[in-house]
Parts: sequence; structure tokens; C-alpha cells
Amino acid sequence: MPQATPAAPVSADPRPTRPMRFNPWTALALVVYHLLALAALALPWRWEWALAGLGVFLWAGLGTTVGLHRLLSHRAFQCPKWLEYFLVTGAATTLQTAPLEWAANHRTHHGYSDKDGDPHSPRFGVFYAHLGWVIDDLSTDRQAWKVRCKDLANDRYYLALQKFRFWPHLALVAVVALTAGWQALPAIVYLPCKVWMHAAYSVNSVCHLPSFGSRGYETPDTSRNVWWVGLWGLGEGWHNNHHAHPRRAFFGEGWRQPDAGSAFLKLMSALGLVWGLRSGARGQAEPEPGQ
Repeated sequence: MPQATPAAPVSADPRPTRPMRFNPWTALALVVYHLLALAALALPWRWEWALAGLGVFLWAGLGTTVGLHRLLSHRAFQCPKWLEYFLVTGAATTLQTAPLEWAANHRTHHGYSDKDGDPHSPRFGVFYAHLGWVIDDLSTDRQAWKVRCKDLANDRYYLALQKFRFWPHLALVAVVALTAGWQALPAIVYLPCKVWMHAAYSVNSVCHLPSFGSRGYETPDTSRNVWWVGLWGLGEGWHNNHHAHPRRAFFGEGWRQPDAGSAFLKLMSALGLVWGLRSGARGQAEPEPGQ
């Protein structure tokens, strides 16, 4: 199998130290968010809530893997603005962060993967890679989008979400509360969003641990392909493939690596709503936009 050209090796030190500034408000919000999600397991369910929750999971998940990741971060395809905004808004309902900051963080991750500048490498601990970096104000630079996302920095919608990043979540909460009642919020909003977010967190943690999955490509990082994260994360778990071909629209390779994000893109392409899909030559890594 052709392999990506290796670069400088990752440091052998498994647990280097880094400065950390704990954010108690973010930590409190995460605790409340998880409690609201767990409340869904204790409250009565209705079949329509389960279907609506699945819809929210897919909107948030595809919004993240297709909208924030493959489109905004890597410019792997093109689509109408209304579809782009629909996808990104779905991702924004999870309160991950503003889209410009998400793209900047991800481009930083590729620039420094498993090195000191990586926002969420397991080199700083598995919990840190999974969730700890979210409550660390020093893990990311909230102004990095001005440098790393110059191709997105003039978009009025994304600039608005820099100031009003909670609006998509609040709008979703309002719609669900008005149509299904407040008691439906844990099942329709919080449990699906939290299930998705842990899929995304697992890409940062599990998919960079040598004890999981496999590597089809030699890359200058510890990225792994993990099949169950691939299923759960709608294709995100084929992470070693992605690090070898960061601007390729399709993460899974063949039927044995199912990739729901790729399936969605192929459907949208067949409908004429997506074009310019980047395939990327096997074994050929490409630079990030703006780098």
C-alpha cells in the first residue's frame, strides 16, 4: 500500500507537561449538559421523540463531520451557501464552539499533530485529549481564526456566530419546547448532542492511542483507524486515512470502512448540491488551506 511521506518523528515522551488554566464555568456547563442528557434515561419516552432525537444527532453529526470538518476546515468540496449554513448550524447546536474557532483549532491540530502545539493530543493525557482540553483556556487561541481562517474570516454569518454562538442551541431548545414540551428536551436535544460530542471527543483521544485500531499509512503522528469510532462518528474514526489525506472529502476507503459523511456527500453530489469533491491520490498528503 502506498504510504504518506513521513516527517519529523513525534516526541517519545508520552506525558509532557503543559500550562493549564482551568475554566470552572465551562466545567460547570459540561456537568449540567451531561446531567440533562442523563435525564433522558429517567424520563418517559415517546417514539416521536426518539425519531426527533435521531434527527438531531444526524444534523449535529453531519454538520460537524461534513460542514465544520470536511468543508470549512479542509475545503474538500463546494456547495450552495444555504446548504453550508444548514450543516454548520446543526453543528453549532451542540455548543462546541464558534465555527471559525472550530476550523482554526482543527487546522492547528493538523499543523502540530501530537506535538506541543496540538490542542488535544493524548501526549498530555487521555482525559485531556478527550475532554480536559475543553475546560483548559490555554489549550486553544480563540483569536487564531484571524490567521488560520483568512479564507472564512469575512463571512458575515460566521462573524455573527462569533458573537452569538449560543443562538443555534437556544433556537433548537425553543423549537423543541414549543412543539413537544420541556420534558422532551433531554431526549430530543441533550442526549443526542452529548452522544455526538463524545463521538467527536473519541476522535481526539481514542483515534490517537496505539492500543486501538490500526494504521494504513505512515504519518508523522499517532493517528489510528478505529472501526467503532468510524461507525459512531459518521466516518470520523478513519482518522489515519484522514491524516494521510487531510483535504480528501472521503475518509473511509472501500465498503469495509463505512463512512456516513461520504455517503451523504455522494447523495448530495447526485442531486447536484455538492461539487468539486476532492479525492486525493493515495499516499499523497496535502497542505492545509492557508498553510
